[in-house]
Parts: sequence; structure tokens; C-alpha cells
Amino acid sequence: MTRILLICCVICFVLNIQIHAAEFYVAPNGTSQNSGTKSEPFGTLESARDAIRAKRNDKSIQPNESVTVYLAAGKYFLNKSFELKQEDSGTEKNPILYCSENPHGAELIGGFAIPASAFKKIDDPVILKRLDPAVHDKVFVADLNTLNIPAMKQWANQFKGRPNTPPELFFNEEPMTVARCPNHTWAGFKTTLDNGLQHDEKTDENNKKVAEKAGVVFVHPETDTKKTHGGSFLYDEESLKNRFPERIARWNPEEGIWLCGYWTHDWADEVLKVASIDSKQKIMTLLGVHGYGIGGPSWAGYSERRYFAMNLLEELDAPQEWYLDRKTNRLFFYPPKDLTGSSIVLSTLDQPLVLCNGSNFVHFRGISLGPTFGNGFEIRGGTKNAILGCRIFATGRSGIVLNGGTMNLVRSCDLYHIGGTAVSIYGGDRKMLIAGEHLAENNHIHHFGRLQRTYAGAFGLQGVGNIVRNNRIHDAPHLAIAYGGNENRIERNEIYRVVQETSDAGALYTGRDWTTQGNIIEENYIHDLGTSDSHGTMGVYLDDCDCGDTIRRNIFYKASRAVFIGGGRDNVAENNLFIECYQGISLDSRGMTWKQWNSPNDHSWQLERKAKELNYQNPPWSERYPKLATIMQNEPKAPLGCVFQRNVMIDCKQWLHFDNNVLKLLERTDLKDNIIVADNIIVENIVKSDNDKLPEKEKLLQKYVVNIETGFADRDKQDFHFKPDSPLQKLLPEKFEPIPFEKIGLYVDQYRTTLPKQ
Repeated sequence: MTRILLICCVICFVLNIQIHAAEFYVAPNGTSQNSGTKSEPFGTLESARDAIRAKRNDKSIQPNESVTVYLAAGKYFLNKSFELKQEDSGTEKNPILYCSENPHGAELIGGFAIPASAFKKIDDPVILKRLDPAVHDKVFVADLNTLNIPAMKQWANQFKGRPNTPPELFFNEEPMTVARCPNHTWAGFKTTLDNGLQHDEKTDENNKKVAEKAGVVFVHPETDTKKTHGGSFLYDEESLKNRFPERIARWNPEEGIWLCGYWTHDWADEVLKVASIDSKQKIMTLLGVHGYGIGGPSWAGYSERRYFAMNLLEELDAPQEWYLDRKTNRLFFYPPKDLTGSSIVLSTLDQPLVLCNGSNFVHFRGISLGPTFGNGFEIRGGTKNAILGCRIFATGRSGIVLNGGTMNLVRSCDLYHIGGTAVSIYGGDRKMLIAGEHLAENNHIHHFGRLQRTYAGAFGLQGVGNIVRNNRIHDAPHLAIAYGGNENRIERNEIYRVVQETSDAGALYTGRDWTTQGNIIEENYIHDLGTSDSHGTMGVYLDDCDCGDTIRRNIFYKASRAVFIGGGRDNVAENNLFIECYQGISLDSRGMTWKQWNSPNDHSWQLERKAKELNYQNPPWSERYPKLATIMQNEPKAPLGCVFQRNVMIDCKQWLHFDNNVLKLLERTDLKDNIIVADNIIVENIVKSDNDKLPEKEKLLQKYVVNIETGFADRDKQDFHFKPDSPLQKLLPEKFEPIPFEKIGLYVDQYRTTLPKQ
């Protein structure tokens, strides 16, 4: 009897092993006819997916069985998305796992490889005449027709960021530059002949006067000026010292020329096609239409606007530049190094490389995605899917998109050279205030917003109850995190070298919505932001009457205007450390003074309409946010109820900036237990205002310390722990909570075994 029982136990153990160990293998040299074993691997992910479906249907794989698909190292070129649906789901205990046998060894690519041998010297005299003679022996051409790479459509007249049609060129995984001028800087213009907005007779007459003053005869092209249209400007004013070469007269708009520029505001980039060039009068006329018009006054008051020209064969004159002749399907390239032995990829796939469409409990580990022209991963709906230790790079759009669903995870991934937003997150039900619980943590994200230069951050965070935690974020032209929604958490992230090209922008940004309540920004290290324009750079930017955010226990170092609140109410900034910032905290009253406030004629504002759409005066909104529920009966234009307490300001030029209306409402702003440490700064310089005769100005000053040794562990190395014997430590308010500096940023785990250098 004992022997029989033992045999039964062994059989059950073996069966149990089989139930928990289904494995499939995929390799670049595999085929769909193979069995999917390690010795006979499949050639595609689709083959493995379909095999799992088939074996589940015939019950050879049980519903609760663990399944792993191993990808051998190598390049997998995809011409459509690898898609998983609900039927491809795992279980919470045994998720389906797709993983690279070697971390990042399996590479999913959305495009075509171009062999180095495909590039030839140019012998076409027509092409050589268009090129600078100095680069005749440095630029090569590949006929894509011979490689069975289809011809691509031409770009649209206008687009923001990524062109509407592929491709992009990558050399050894680095993005190359479409031939442009100037090569690395911007051209500019001051004199706008036609701003491209709707005109009346008075405006047209004024445009003629501007032209006469500039010494040119400007005739508007045949178009309806009562509608928005392409504008015109002088491109070669002597005072600008533009770097356009004399050969600009050789540029041919019929071949297709586009200008990428900040046409009015330094937070609104767009690419516009050129209609015509008058090289005698130095007039550039645009075919593409910019929504704000061209040449208008920028937020910072700059008179000069900036742009560069792109898609010019004539300007293919520097290493890394390329040009695609879309009529003949020939690719011209000035390689940065010898082509031999190099990886050359043309990205063309406009779909996500990997698409989870309603699947649950599917994990991806250690896989590399890119280059591609669209998104990397896209997860639509589903629950507890995970992207673990993957590398996503060289995308035309986003790296990862989490759209809907619950509790999906992005952990310990590297994302860089991203065309748009690196990770877009939307989860939860805003109307019912139900959390989505998506989590993105321990990711290294840098060099994003590569094509879409504004409002394309490391994260786009929306919805309810999602978390962005312990990420390292750096190097971008505009913001790091654009967020909205409710009760999302942004915590323990290190953010630096962002807002490098723009103005009126913040590392963290939200705005123009009363209802984005309950978001927490906590224990982040935000430092070394912006350019020389300190006035236009913010650390945390709550724009245009945004309400109800909490900013606490963060460190702001050289963060310019560290916390900037544009007219909002019930925002809290507490227990923060501000070091060498232009301003610590700024609060204005734009709701009381700007005509756009809640205007039914301004679609982007309409604050009350946005709240009504969420039924804000009834549960669950009225219970969760009672102050918001009564806002229309409580001076809705005024920035009331803000709390600024237990903050420490060290060597900041101003610790507070309040406008006159805010100063009149001081009794309705909670200011207490703040400490200001500086060297020979007087009270009048700490508070910035437009009125020198302010009553009770001392109310703004809770505690002021001059010439005190702050006692950081190592300020030069940005170690902002307080030493135990620090004099400042003894002066901190009793309730000041230590900031866990050592817990901010990346950490080592099973998917990230070493930390990258800064």
C-alpha cells in the first residue's frame, strides 16, 4: 500500500511539473513549420502565440499552466504589430511570459535593415550639382527600390513633431538628422509681413506699411485672408546674423522644404511647409498654417522668432544628415563613420511594435524594442500586464502607452531617443473617481521629446490613482512630466536637464482645470533646469487656475521658479527644501485679471464646464472635494486656501513672489514656519511685488537667518542630507520631516542589476 501511494505521489509530482512548465522558443533563424522547441524554434512571435492558442484549445496546456516564450538573441523585423488579445491572457498566479534569453538580446524592429553595400558613390551630375562640392565624396546613395523597400508619401503641409509619414534613419541605433540649415542652431526673423491669422482691411493695410518700412514690395499670394493661412516674413535681416548660405537662392520649394520653428510662443513648436521664396527681397512665404500665427509676441516678450529649414538635399553637408528623394525612392546619407560593419535601419512601422489589446497577466521581460516609426509597447485595457527590464528606444512616437485597464506595470526599463512622450499612462474612472493603479517605477528615461519638442515628456500621467515612482528623468527640450486627473502620485523621481529649449514651461506641469484635484508630488529631487532664461523655467508649474495639488518633501536645486502657481487655489507646498533657486514659491491672481477665465468663448479654459461634465457638485465628487463643490459660491476667481508651511529656502533670490491681489488676500493664505537662509539679503528682496507700500509685509517672513552654515553632508556633490550637528537642523520647525534623499531615484533589482551613470 505504501509503495502504491509513493508511485501515485511521484506521478502527481511529474504531472504538476508539466502543468507549470510549458515553454516555447523563437529565434531569427527559426520557421513557422518548426515545433517551437529550443532545437527547433519558431521564427516569429506570432507562431509562438498561435501555438499557445492551439494547445489551450486541445487541452494540452491547462488554463492555469505557466507558459514562457523565450526569444533568442537577434533582430526581428516586424511589418505589423505583434498583437495579443484577451484569449492570450495568463492568470495572476501564472502569467504568460515573453522574455529575451539574454537581457536586451532579442530586438524587435519596425522597419528595414539597409546593408552597407547598398550605399554607392554618387555619379548623377544633377544630384552632384545640388550638393556642396566639399561633400561629393562623403555623401552616398542607396536605391531603396532594389531592396524592396516601398516608396513613402510626402510630408503634410504642417505637423507637430513626428512627420505624418515615415521613414526615419538610424545608424548604430542613433537617430540621424534630416538635412537641415542651420546645422545645429536656429535661424531667426523679426519682421513679419503677414502673421497668417484672419485679416480685415485694417490688418492688410498695416501689413503693407510693415513691408514698406522694411523696403520690400509684398504681394500676398492668392488666398482668402479672412481665413487662417500661411504667413510671410523676412528671412535675412542683417541684424539677425542668420547662417543661411548664399546659395539659399538655389533652394527649390517645389522639391519640398519645411521649417521647424517656435513661431509665436516658446511652448508651441510646429513644422510648416514653405510655399515660395523671394530670394531678391528675402521673403519666405509659408504654405503650412500655424494655429497661433507667426511672429506674434511670445510669453517672454521676445521679438525674434526662431526656426530651421529641413528636408533639403542642398543642405546635406554634415555627418549624420540624410535626405530621401521620395519621387525616385533614393536615400542620400552622410554617414558619421565608415559604413562597413555598421547597423543601418530605416524605421517604417507606424503601428505599435507590441500591442496588448484586452489581454491580462502578460509579462514582457528583457526585450529590446526599436527603432520603429510608431509606439513601442501599447497596452489597451487589461489588468496586471507588466513590462519588466526592457529597452525601448528610437521610436517615432511614444515608448510605452498604458491606455485604460488596471494595475499594469512598467518597471526597471530604459527608454531613450523617444520621438514623443516616453510613457503615456491613463487609468481609472474620473467620473466615479475609481483608481486605475498603474505603476511606473525604477525606469531610466532620457532624450525624449526628440521630434515633438513640446508637451512630450518622460511621462504623460492622467486618470485616477496611478503612480510614477523612483525614475531618473533627464535631457529634454520641454517638460519631464505632464499630468492631470486625480489622486495620482509622482514620488521619489530624480529630474534634471529638462526645459532646455523652451520657455514658460515646468519640469512638472498641469493646468487649466479645477477638477485635477488630489495629486501628490512628494520626495522628488528636481535640479539643474532650463537655460539662461530663469524667468521662463519652473520646477513644478500649476498653470491657469489648477487646484488641489500637494507638493511636499521635495528638493529643488537650481530649479529657477521652483513652485509656480498660476492663480489656483487650495494648493499646498510644505516641507520642501529650495536651494539656489531664482524663486521658491510664486502665486498670482490671473483668475481675477485675465479675460479668459472661465470664458465660454475660450474652449481651452471653460473651467466650470469641465467641472460640470464630471458632475462635481454631487457624490462622489462633492464628498471627496467639498471645497470644489462650492467654488462658484466662494469667489471662484480668487486664489484662496493655499498653504505654504515648513519650507526651507537657502540662497534663493526671492523666497516668495505674490502679486498685489494675492497680498491683499494674505489672511486667506496659510503661511507659517518657513525658514529663509541667505547671505546679506534684506527683507524687501525676499518678497517680490509691484507695490512698495504693502501693509504688514513682515507677515510674509516667518523666520529669517543670515550667514548660517547650513551643514549639508556634501553640497558640492549634491548630497543634501543635513549633518547631525548642522546649525540649521536645530532651527528647523518641530514638525519638519526629514527628506529621504537616499531613497530618491533608481535602485538595483532583479531587472536592473547595475545603476547607470548620470
